Amino acid sequence: MFNDLTTNFADIMHHPGKIYPSVLAIALIATAVVVVLHLILALIGGRVPKPRKRFNIWEKLIYLGALASVAVLGVTSFYTVLRFGGMHGWWLFAHMFGAGAMTGVLPLLALTWCGASRFGRVPEQHAEGTFLPRFFWIPRVMFWMFLLAGLVVMVTMLVSMLPLFGSDGLEILLDIHRYAGLLAVVTLFIHFYCVLLQRAQLR
Repeated sequence: MFNDLTTNFADIMHHPGKIYPSVLAIALIATAVVVVLHLILALIGGRVPKPRKRFNIWEKLIYLGALASVAVLGVTSFYTVLRFGGMHGWWLFAHMFGAGAMTGVLPLLALTWCGASRFGRVPEQHAEGTFLPRFFWIPRVMFWMFLLAGLVVMVTMLVSMLPLFGSDGLEILLDIHRYAGLLAVVTLFIHFYCVLLQRAQLR
């Protein structure tokens, strides 16, 4: 029995793409459960007004662009993997469209939002009063994890277009691309949830 488990584990480690649909479903369900439970606890705690500096229109547009591009990538990828086992046709076309949008918006998001997501920030003094840092620790962690995952997603996509790897190498890049994409979607979803939570003054 131990030998069978070892063999199965070794097979999974050598071919992580085989279990990707299962990991995808578990990750999405677990993320939804955690968010719902956290929201229930936040609602029980009640509203706690905390003065935070508002976002300007440019910051909002960049963030909405990131949300829209990741939503397109997530829907086209996750739905087709769970339903058909892979992407093709118009689904693949839409996925590539979302990839182009993300490639353009990710550097802008990094430049625009990195200041508010730094750790160790202190309350800011303004003419209209004192504001707490824009984010508490969870969205800060999620922001940097999203940037890292997004960078890996873009690099693996671009590198795979170059004639540098054989079939095995391209398969490895695809697996890295898939798992990094899943991490990017989950972290941005949690970040967006935290932004809404702070907007409702529940955190």
